[in-house]
Amino acid sequence: MDSLEVLQQINILSSAILSNFNHITLKEYIDKYYIPFQKNAKTGANFKHILGQLNIISGYEFTDMTINTISENDIINFFNLLKKDRGIKQATINRYRSLLNHIFNTAMKDKVVNHNPVKYIKRYKEKSRNRVLSSNEIKALLQACSDSRNQELYYIVLVAIYTGMRYSNIVNMKRSNIKGNVYQLDGNETKSGKSQLIYLHQDLMNELNGYMKYHTGSYIFKSKYILGSFKTACNKAGIENFRFHDLRRTFATTLLYNNVNIVTISNMLGHSSLLMTQKYLANDSKKELDAINKLCFI
Repeated sequence: MDSLEVLQQINILSSAILSNFNHITLKEYIDKYYIPFQKNAKTGANFKHILGQLNIISGYEFTDMTINTISENDIINFFNLLKKDRGIKQATINRYRSLLNHIFNTAMKDKVVNHNPVKYIKRYKEKSRNRVLSSNEIKALLQACSDSRNQELYYIVLVAIYTGMRYSNIVNMKRSNIKGNVYQLDGNETKSGKSQLIYLHQDLMNELNGYMKYHTGSYIFKSKYILGSFKTACNKAGIENFRFHDLRRTFATTLLYNNVNIVTISNMLGHSSLLMTQKYLANDSKKELDAINKLCFI
């Protein structure tokens, strides 16, 4: 069999495979093929997050269309409906765009479709967020957290500004994962799926050790939801337009303003790219942090 005959056989086989999927809908492909694929590729919280997005996508009518007939306009109409129904921002729409793009790319590899209708849809322009705390705001916030009726709030916020860890990672911290001045995040707790070492400042360790003497259990914190108490503390401290996740940005920006290399900051945040890290860093023209010592918040 010469090379031409081999190519012909490949084309025939590809056509046969595609014909088997002629009537499969996007919803069926997601349920039967994509979710099992992601279950094997992702772990823990990452898979749970993607599954939540997939459930929302599957609730829209365009997923009842056969997968190889879905057009760019169908995808754009879905984005418009999603924005209207759920009132989400453009940044969140982009997350759904990325997921759908990956679904269709995977379907192409599976020989289910021969084109990706998401490929040429431009990403929506995202409004950048540059809110970080000044040293005076940090002191005011910590005082308000210390005065809070929620006895864990102060320590949770302290961990956030000293480590830049995500909220979910902080409230699920395990005592057994602390070795000396290092905390290890397991692979199922990170977005990359890889374990990450978090280096703990001695001031932070002193505070945590004092707290843990009087609070037992395998988890350091019992509270799994403190955002209401955090909002109250921000109000009492006179801090406006600030979210818990902005503590992560404050951590990164504080290090940058104290001449820490951006590569090091990226590693400390557990980012897979410097571009992601740059999104966390406040723009000098927006607002500058006061001159403070590196992470000396107490």
